[in-house]
Amino acid sequence: MNKIRSFSASQPLFVALAVLVIAAVYFVAPILFADTSDLFGHGRQQQGASEFADGLWTEAAMASVLVGAVFLIGWGRETGLLSMPRWRATLFTLPYIAFVLALIFVTYGTALLENDDFALTPAQWGTVGVASFAALIVGFFEELLFRGVLLHGLRSKLPAIAAVLVAAVIFGLFHFVNWMGGQPLEITLFQISGAIGGGVFLGALVLWTGSLWPSIIMHGLWDAAVTLDQTITIANGGEVASEETALVGAESAYDPLLALVLSPETIYGVILLALWAWWNKRRSAV
Repeated sequence: MNKIRSFSASQPLFVALAVLVIAAVYFVAPILFADTSDLFGHGRQQQGASEFADGLWTEAAMASVLVGAVFLIGWGRETGLLSMPRWRATLFTLPYIAFVLALIFVTYGTALLENDDFALTPAQWGTVGVASFAALIVGFFEELLFRGVLLHGLRSKLPAIAAVLVAAVIFGLFHFVNWMGGQPLEITLFQISGAIGGGVFLGALVLWTGSLWPSIIMHGLWDAAVTLDQTITIANGGEVASEETALVGAESAYDPLLALVLSPETIYGVILLALWAWWNKRRSAV
């Protein structure tokens, strides 16, 4: 084990990319044995809490394996997994939390305006609860992989902000696996743009807080909110739109690049990175 940790300490980028490749193989391998008629954009988007909840145990297993790998290579603190957040910096999460809650209230309020008797059943709320827990595990896994392992590896070769941006792009491109699994390309492109924007914000949060936990919670909150939003829309007889369509409007949603630029996550993330660069420069000058 000492040799593994010594190698990981001396070659962090190589180790990080190796872990990323293993994760990619895990996601891609099942596609080779799937029904080819549904692959490469010929299937559909995952929708609603029930479908998200179905992946709970798979996500939990993946997260457990990744945690084991992180401790095996001795990166508990390097990834921010064992680091306590700087509590003042966690205040940067408040605007984001308010934004996500506002989206939920708008969706539920719209459903009530369209149907005075609209309400989710107890069974639907129970499924939403399970799906929300699954969303937190997904957030944990993806943040540990991309803002933990990958970001640590990239920071060994790149300045912090550049590392955050590169990790965000890789995180976004990783969503191409959804297209390979059958999700339509148009939806996947918007997922990629949304993931890149989210990656910028979450990476900035890691820089500010010095811990992975705030980004894990924000990631899980977003996934849970999107799942609840889809469940409400489906229960009200509506059609589920992509996340970015809801965020930036229908006209912008036709252009994934414009959706990325106009995404509140991208804008807020860039602001946080700029503030972090200013604060870090000022701190270094003292």
